[in-house]
Amino acid sequence: MFDAKTFTTPAGATYSYTVTTGDHGEAVYDLSRVFQDGAAKSTIGAIVIHPDYNLDPIVPGLLNVQFGKGSVDRHERTDVPLLGTENAPYVIGHQLVNPADLEVEKDAEKPVTDPWVNLTRTVRGAVAPVEASSFQADTETCERVRDLVTALIKVYRQDEATASREAQYSKFLDEERALALAPQIQELTAKINVLWIARDELVDRVSRLTA
Repeated sequence: MFDAKTFTTPAGATYSYTVTTGDHGEAVYDLSRVFQDGAAKSTIGAIVIHPDYNLDPIVPGLLNVQFGKGSVDRHERTDVPLLGTENAPYVIGHQLVNPADLEVEKDAEKPVTDPWVNLTRTVRGAVAPVEASSFQADTETCERVRDLVTALIKVYRQDEATASREAQYSKFLDEERALALAPQIQELTAKINVLWIARDELVDRVSRLTA
């Protein structure tokens, strides 16, 4: 059993959480909202954080924030978080975020002392966790998600286990990269074999011409 810890978001919301390690090194956060100085809690669901899943990232260092546990297919996930409003209570999908957004630019003309992460994708809501159409979430939900993700990224970065988890995830991505290269190797091997056959045909022709 894991001991629950708490954090408070920039907007002042308090959450309790436990964190476990996923199959590939993901940080899996089970979240509850804390009210009345900890006297009451409401289960929210799970958010999973790991490095960018793209095998050839355009922007280095991004983190993927996935709403719900499990598959890349959002219809196969469990514990999808309840972060929306009554019309679309479930927040689904994922967000790629840049932890560099949280760095304070001290040399800026007007430095932001408490920056928030920028969301790269539209926040999506749904009436059910799976097997339901999604649509753009309302402003209140978007602000709540951004507030929570900002705080959770800070928790993720401060966790002493993050480095080992990211190393495990990096190894998983290397295995995926190797699998992605296999078809290219097969294609090049076929081309090489064709060229060798063409060469052998020419050598045989020369041999017959000079016999």
